[in-house]
Amino acid sequence: MLLRWIQFDQSPTYFWMAGHLFIGIFSVWLLLRQRPLQDWLFFTVVVVLTGLMRLPVFLFNYELDPDESQALTQGITLAVDPIIYQSVDPTTGGPLTSYLLAALAQLGFTLNFHLAHLVGWLLTLISLFLVYKSAIFLNLKTTVQWAMLPFIAFLSFIQLADFVSLYSEITCMILLSASLCFLARWSYVKAITIVELIVFGILLGLLPLCKIQVLPMAFVIGVFAFFQIFLFRKTKAIRYGAILAGSVLSVWAGWSLFLWKNKVLDDFILFYIKANFQYTDALAATNTRSPLLNFFRLPWVIIRGGSGFEWLFLPFCLVTFLFVLFSFYRKKGIRLLSTDSYFWAMILAYLVMADVAITRTGSFYDHYDHFLLLPFLLLMSLFLKHLPSWGKWFVLSTQICFLIVLLQKTMLDQPTNTYTYLPRKEDVSNKKVADTILKYGQKGDYLAVWGWSCSFYVLTQMPQAVNENHTTRSALAQPLQPVYLQRYLNDLKRTQPPVFVDAVGEKAIWISDRTKYGHERFPTLAKYISDNYTLKEELEDVRIYARNKKGNPGH
Repeated sequence: MLLRWIQFDQSPTYFWMAGHLFIGIFSVWLLLRQRPLQDWLFFTVVVVLTGLMRLPVFLFNYELDPDESQALTQGITLAVDPIIYQSVDPTTGGPLTSYLLAALAQLGFTLNFHLAHLVGWLLTLISLFLVYKSAIFLNLKTTVQWAMLPFIAFLSFIQLADFVSLYSEITCMILLSASLCFLARWSYVKAITIVELIVFGILLGLLPLCKIQVLPMAFVIGVFAFFQIFLFRKTKAIRYGAILAGSVLSVWAGWSLFLWKNKVLDDFILFYIKANFQYTDALAATNTRSPLLNFFRLPWVIIRGGSGFEWLFLPFCLVTFLFVLFSFYRKKGIRLLSTDSYFWAMILAYLVMADVAITRTGSFYDHYDHFLLLPFLLLMSLFLKHLPSWGKWFVLSTQICFLIVLLQKTMLDQPTNTYTYLPRKEDVSNKKVADTILKYGQKGDYLAVWGWSCSFYVLTQMPQAVNENHTTRSALAQPLQPVYLQRYLNDLKRTQPPVFVDAVGEKAIWISDRTKYGHERFPTLAKYISDNYTLKEELEDVRIYARNKKGNPGH
């Protein structure tokens, strides 16, 4: 296979320069055209350009982020035991991403890091395509192609793992963008069909199952949908409103019935709803600022963050500033927004709620910024329509900034590619541990890991034997710690994994102090492991235990 022979080192300068050249030529040509490209041709170019420039990531078959391993592990496990909260607790991520990966496993795909990196890119493009279609419904076809140019550059040249990994936020983007597409269509045709309303209601109902953090944006979308029903179906508003509400409720009724039938409904309420609303992670706990202050700090956090997202934020700020300036200068601000003004008011409310969702905990994880992609693209498309022709050239600022960073790093002889063909030190270490685990178990057997090292599950292709595949909530002091710890022990008794791994040490995130968080510090867990497992090997600060009795009854 040709891809096996493609290798990228730390500084593939010619590769990056060729990418900048092709994307630059395409961008300038598109901005100089008098009319937009056909949709199929435009997105073919987008797929080809971003796909080529993502090759270093696609070929990198190692963990980019712990959350990525967590999701893959849940998919591997659900493909074996599809009962959520019996086999898998998705924590804040929600079950939909895990079920998507489980479905891919059932189709014959190996759930490895190659697949995760590819799926993350594909889902991002699909969501942007749906937002693109929304802009077309709003008569913004020309400017949305211009507005897409910063996103093309961003997807092509971004190096931060938060934007090239598979996250539950990306799955949320698919449902959010599809929902926005329905709202834009209804604003355009001034009509709503029952079939569309039912599909929209199902999407809206599924959103909280993607990630509980998406609730603020789902609320805005849902309220605006009811408002559109009142606008376009006044005589049948009650009937259509009932259909929408019924569609949302039917999703939750079906989901609740599935959970109840499998005796995990109480677990869902406790662990997904109650636990996640009260949960504060280690990074958020260090931020003592008020939520209101965090809300207004988001632009500053993006600008100073150094993640690369600031280069996408730049054209949005420039175009927004010019739009506001020219609106006041021409005294046409209200008239500019008169067409579909309700829709744009909703998008502004969505943007506010996205800020709330990103900043609520105070952790400011960069991958939360995925929630900003949708409103940024739509608002830039609108603002560009009302700027002088020279204003459109500001969309090139994203690529220009990435090019400047590339040239600067090249001149300073600094690496320009994080995802090389050579494994990192931690990748070699993880592979060594995984190979040792496979001496005492085999692919398809259950594996229990105490600590946060989900890559072991992926590298061995062994499903998780316990709901909590990263045991921070069982190990760290918090109100529900005893409940999590007891569930962990119950899961061990149920699945009886042939291998137990204590990864608390230098490899573990947040719980790296063995004297505080090693499994032996928890008496009931320590006794169970002592009675049923034998320490076989210790390497890379990881302890590997094998079950005393053969077999894996839980499988």
